[in-house]
Amino acid sequence: MSVIFSAESAGLMYPDGTQALIDTSVKVAAGEFVSIVGPSGCGKSTLLRMASGLIAQTTGTITRTGTVQFVFQDSTLLPWRTVRKNVALNLELQKIDQRIINERTSVALALVGLTDSADKLPRQLSGGMKMRTSLARSLVCEPDLYLFDEPFAALDEFSRERLNLELRNMLSTRNAGSLFVTHSIAEAVFLSHRVLVMSPRPGSIVKEFVIPFGNDRDQNLRYTSEFAQVSGEIAQTLRELTP
Repeated sequence: MSVIFSAESAGLMYPDGTQALIDTSVKVAAGEFVSIVGPSGCGKSTLLRMASGLIAQTTGTITRTGTVQFVFQDSTLLPWRTVRKNVALNLELQKIDQRIINERTSVALALVGLTDSADKLPRQLSGGMKMRTSLARSLVCEPDLYLFDEPFAALDEFSRERLNLELRNMLSTRNAGSLFVTHSIAEAVFLSHRVLVMSPRPGSIVKEFVIPFGNDRDQNLRYTSEFAQVSGEIAQTLRELTP
């Protein structure tokens, strides 16, 4: 698989002298889903912003191949635009032909199960529906790399698990890579091919777990002994890192 994102010994020091990240190396290949877990404040979100180009590393190198879409924890929908219009926004800004916009938007809405809600405004949506709209807005752009910054953190457990499954199903038809930040070990294990564990600040990758489950996953996986074992090993690593 071709590598579409690479950080080699990357670090970030803020102007006030705070070292946020140090000697951090990460690779994401096309079609690969990689999650990052770690203590609060360790620099997970900072790493995503470096990956997107929103901020520049102060040491090391970062390489991106192709286009990037950032999915934030907040759905960041424009309240005066309908679901359909919110999903189409990025394509409109790129001045893409309206026929293509209509086609991609309709496909994305169908993938996230919002076809019947296309004409609703954000205030008429549940939290889960807002996140579906945000996902659809990223899907229409067909990026090479998705960056997810705890997109399901504000949802209840049932909605979160359902969206985890829907996200896996949506991405299974694409060859994009994904870098996903979460505080939920179960979410990371369920979604990922690999899970990376970061140390407390200054953050760096201290351990990698290759997840031993195939691409065909369903909710029953969460209740298996194998799933519990992998989750427990990651949890133990995090406990050892936290004073």
